[in-house]
Amino acid sequence: MPNAVPRFSLTLPAPLHAWQLGLLLAVYLVVGTTGHLPWRGDDLTYLGPIHSILTRGTWLVPELAGETFRDFPPLYYWVGALLAKALGWLLPIHDAARLASSLFTAAFLYWIGVAARRLYGPTAFAPAILLGVSSLGLVVHAHETQPVLAQLAGMALCYAGLGQLSTRPLAGGLEAGLGAGLAFLAGGLPALALTLPVMLVAPLLCSACRSRPAIGGIAAGAAVAILIPAGWLAAVAALHPGEASRWWASEIASVLPHADHLGNFSRLLQLLGWFAWPLWPIAGWAIWRNRHVLTTPPLALPIMACVLAILLVTTTGPLRPASALPVLPAFCLLATLGASSLRRGAANAFDWFSVVAFTFFAILVWLGWSALSFGWPPGLARQLAKTAPNFASSSVGLAASIGALVSIALLVLPQLTQRTPWRGATNWALGMTLLWCLAVVLWQPWFAHAKNYQPVAEELRKVLAAQPAGCISRQSLADTQRAALDYFADIRTVSDKSEGADNCPLHLSHAVGANPRKLRETGTLIWERRLGGGRKAELFRLYRRN
Repeated sequence: MPNAVPRFSLTLPAPLHAWQLGLLLAVYLVVGTTGHLPWRGDDLTYLGPIHSILTRGTWLVPELAGETFRDFPPLYYWVGALLAKALGWLLPIHDAARLASSLFTAAFLYWIGVAARRLYGPTAFAPAILLGVSSLGLVVHAHETQPVLAQLAGMALCYAGLGQLSTRPLAGGLEAGLGAGLAFLAGGLPALALTLPVMLVAPLLCSACRSRPAIGGIAAGAAVAILIPAGWLAAVAALHPGEASRWWASEIASVLPHADHLGNFSRLLQLLGWFAWPLWPIAGWAIWRNRHVLTTPPLALPIMACVLAILLVTTTGPLRPASALPVLPAFCLLATLGASSLRRGAANAFDWFSVVAFTFFAILVWLGWSALSFGWPPGLARQLAKTAPNFASSSVGLAASIGALVSIALLVLPQLTQRTPWRGATNWALGMTLLWCLAVVLWQPWFAHAKNYQPVAEELRKVLAAQPAGCISRQSLADTQRAALDYFADIRTVSDKSEGADNCPLHLSHAVGANPRKLRETGTLIWERRLGGGRKAELFRLYRRN
């Protein structure tokens, strides 16, 4: 969209050369994405529908362990399954499928850079990408199996399309509509609520967008944004009667506001505070500094998108970090504008704080590794031993050598960056990337031990081989455990609340941090397995019904 005032046309020198930015992104996206078994939590849960596509051909309606799974539409699962088919000869299925996260994260960062360039000037492309890489909330989710990343890519594409609505109205409108439609195919109705309203309000924010070509472009884009979801839902309705209405009812429930988060307001503020750090303080500065021109498109569009995302996070869905991912695109845009106008003292403080913060966290990572490998400091070693009993570190020398090189880079590279207003954003991105590399090098064996369900699934498969054939009912088995049993051992269960579950000859129960005596016994206990320790200790029990 047109820039209302000259200050939005950023002409500062680029913070990095193209090859330097590409190398930084390659390291950020690849390290930690492959080379490990799927971890419990989202990484395993959202591998489940991809595994179902590969083994049972459930391309249209996502399934998890033989049951319909309505958390997200299928876009991410399609890409993950295609990557697994294409690269299955080279990588394990879970590693190849997880590369979908790298692909969608790269698409998100690229399109948010394009949106910043169209809104704020040619040199805003790289800083927007660097600020996206800098965010604390993105780094872990960018390296796990996470469908919300595909939604972020669609949102960024939508905002990039709106950025050229006044100069190329039809192309901009179609691009925005395509982004909104893809966001829906990735995130469902909440994603459409974060994109379509911004498209429809665009003519109110920009006088040049009230021309007939611009309004025609918006109409064409809105049609695309609606036709993509309609096409998928029509296919579902035709091939799976009744499922489209059930899915739609689930989506409507997901966007209905509730006040549950307000009961835990301090936790909500903490989540938003650290998740979008360091973007939100700089975004706030951009809004304050340009408070007299808030109605111009370069500010009004990302502000509207930011408000919508915050409202969605605070009033709908569960209170968990992955739910806060949709706040990042708009914060990246606003932070790009804010970082360009930081006063010298603030810019130096931003840069200095990045170096100090990442040095401090690197020391913590080393201390944790020392506690795991050598039992020092003893207090921390005891706490870690409670959460992952029987962990034995291996390849200590190799890990220490690589970790030392990464640590040296973490200390040296920020000193070599160009002294421009973008230096703080560059050093934050460098620090986040190198700190993540250090954590992967030193801590990945511990994560593999503490978050791995493969031994449990294989042990249970051997036990089941000696039992009579029949269904297995389940109690308190969450999606991540169901996905693990299906992926590692081809074991599927039925809910103990479903019809006929009482007739299943076997019953599998699961509890987290519970006293075993409080678990409901169902027949004769034939197998028990504990995983982890402390408050998050898990207990699996298999019963034969009498």
